[in-house]
Amino acid sequence: MSEKTIDFPAKLIYQPTQNFIEQVASKAPAPGGGSAAALSGAIGSALLSMVCTLTIGKKAYADVGQELQDVRTRTEAARAKLTVLVDEDTAAFNRFRVARKLPARDDAETKAKEAELAAATQETIDVPMTTMQTCLEALRDASFVAAKGNENCVSDAGVGAAQLYTGLVGGGWNVLINLVGLEDAAKAKALRKEVMTAWQEGGELIKSAFQIVQEKLDGENTDST
Repeated sequence: MSEKTIDFPAKLIYQPTQNFIEQVASKAPAPGGGSAAALSGAIGSALLSMVCTLTIGKKAYADVGQELQDVRTRTEAARAKLTVLVDEDTAAFNRFRVARKLPARDDAETKAKEAELAAATQETIDVPMTTMQTCLEALRDASFVAAKGNENCVSDAGVGAAQLYTGLVGGGWNVLINLVGLEDAAKAKALRKEVMTAWQEGGELIKSAFQIVQEKLDGENTDST
């Protein structure tokens, strides 16, 4: 008996959560890690936005209200971009799969296939690279949100930071795996270095955010005993 197929909506981002998860778990190679990384980043950005929203306008946090408004503008922009990248990553992978199956029966078809493969390969690199960079940009605000945001939401700030870090690392991994198809060795080396640099900064940022969150939670626990 053949495996039952599931009819999913065309846009991943508009699917019910359960459907999206089931599609990721299915035999289909996409959506995969790239789309998951973008979604993780979008959720992380949303959580930082939430903490900002639940802080802005409160008297106790009036001194950081404007700064958090600026942060929210950035995290909302990141959320919007990463939401689009969920579908763009799967679309890029599907384009590459189609390109590999193009006919090459003569010189004209061979040249056309090679050109499309090169363009599709570049897209499979550009999309997760954008995911990685966008997550890194949002993660730069995580420590401030955790330190200055509504203390009742400090755990949310921590989860947001963790989600962004996952999106950053996941985006980078998807860049690296697709560099195999890039013929320009010098460009591949430069992109690999860019990923490593982003990972290094991301590691420092998440460590800082986690430390702030943990110190606040430990302080709350101490006060309550």
